[in-house]
Amino acid sequence: MIQPAARVDARAAAIAPVENRPHRVMIEFKAECGHTVRARDEDAGGVVRCSYCGQNANVPIGASHELDFVFEEAHPPAEPEGGRRRRRGRRKPESASRSPRPGEFDPFAWILRLCYAAVLIIIVVVVGRKFVIPMFADPQKRAQMLSGTGPSATASPQKADSVRPPAPRRGPGLIREARLSGLYVASTPPGAWVYCVEESKAPGSGRVYQVPGSVSARTPGEVAHAGDGSFVVEVAFPWNDPHLSDPNLPNYRNYMEFRRKIERASNDQRKHLVEEYFVPDEASAVFVDQTEDQIFIVRQYRGVIVRSGQSKGVRALFLPKLYAADRKMFLTAPLVAGYIPTGKNYDFDEKHVRGELAYYGVAEEDQPVVLEALARIGVMPYMTGDGRVRMFKIDLHDGVFATRMIRETS
Repeated sequence: MIQPAARVDARAAAIAPVENRPHRVMIEFKAECGHTVRARDEDAGGVVRCSYCGQNANVPIGASHELDFVFEEAHPPAEPEGGRRRRRGRRKPESASRSPRPGEFDPFAWILRLCYAAVLIIIVVVVGRKFVIPMFADPQKRAQMLSGTGPSATASPQKADSVRPPAPRRGPGLIREARLSGLYVASTPPGAWVYCVEESKAPGSGRVYQVPGSVSARTPGEVAHAGDGSFVVEVAFPWNDPHLSDPNLPNYRNYMEFRRKIERASNDQRKHLVEEYFVPDEASAVFVDQTEDQIFIVRQYRGVIVRSGQSKGVRALFLPKLYAADRKMFLTAPLVAGYIPTGKNYDFDEKHVRGELAYYGVAEEDQPVVLEALARIGVMPYMTGDGRVRMFKIDLHDGVFATRMIRETS
C-alpha cells in the first residue's frame, strides 16, 4: 500500500515557489516511460507519481546529485528579509572597472610615455650620427648640405680646382677608393677628350678618334673596355677650351697670341708652335688637328701596354712652358703655384723621393716644388742645369718613384 503522506505530486513540487524550496533537496531519476522525475530528498525509497504518464515511480535510494549544482545556480536560496543577497563567484576587482582618480598613479600611462621617449631618442641618435656629426666634422660636406648641393654635384668646367678628387684609400700610389686594374688617363688641366684604340688597328700617324672600335672617355678616369694589349691613346683639347682660354682662370702666358699664330700657320709650323708653347711629357707625338669647324691640340701616346690585373697610367700635360729670364730653363715653381689643381692625389715615400731628386740634379730650392707637383698630379718634367729634361713620375698603382729622359725641343 502506498502511504498518502509519502505521495508527492512532482508537478506541484516543480511549480512551488522558489523561496520555499530547501537547499540541495532534489533527487532526479528516470521513470519507466523515460520521463525525468524529480523528488525531494526525504522521499528516497518511496513512491511518487510521474507528472508525464501519471504512473507511480519508485524513488531510488542514494540517487546521484551530480546535477544539483545546476539547480542550485539557477535557483539560489532565499536570503533573510532585509538581508543582503549572497552572490556566488568571485567579485570583479574594483581597479579593473574604473578609471584612475585625478592625481592617482597610473603605471600603464607611464610605460606608454617611456616607450614614446625611447623611440624619440633613437630617432635623434640616428639623425645625429648620419647627418649632424658628419656636417660638423667635414667643412666641405657642411657647405654642401647648407647650400643644397650633394657630393654628386657636377664639377664646374670653369675651374680646374673644382674637379672633385677621388675618394681616398690606404696604400701608396694614386689615392682612390679601390685599386686600379687597367688603363687610367688623366690630364692637366682635367676635362680633355680621350680616344683609345688597339695599336694594330691604328694608322701609322694622325688621329685615331675615327678608327672603328675606338673607345672614348674624359679625363680623369679609367678607360672602359680597353682590354689587354698595346694601345694608342689620344688626349685632345679644342683650342678654345675654357680651361685654356678663359680669362677668369690663371692666365696661360700669351695663349691668345699662341692661338693667332696657329690659325695662320702651316701644319709643320703648328707642330713646332705646340712643342714650343707647352711643357714636354711622355707623348709620342704632339700636333694640331683641324676638322671642318674646330681646331684641336692633340697629345698622342703609342705603345701603351695594358695587361690583365695591372694598372697603366697616361698623364697628359697641357701646361705652358714658363722660361726664366735668360730663357735657358723653363720653371717649375710657377706651374705648381698657378696652373696645377690643388689637393693631394698621390701618396709616396717623400724622404726616398727627395733623395732621388737630389741624385738626378734637382736644385735643393726646387725639390719642395717638384714634390708638391708629384703629390698633386703624379708627374712633373724638370730641366736640369745641363739643359737636359727629365720626367719624374709616381706609379699610380704602388707609389714607386721612376724617371726617364725626355726630349727637349726648345
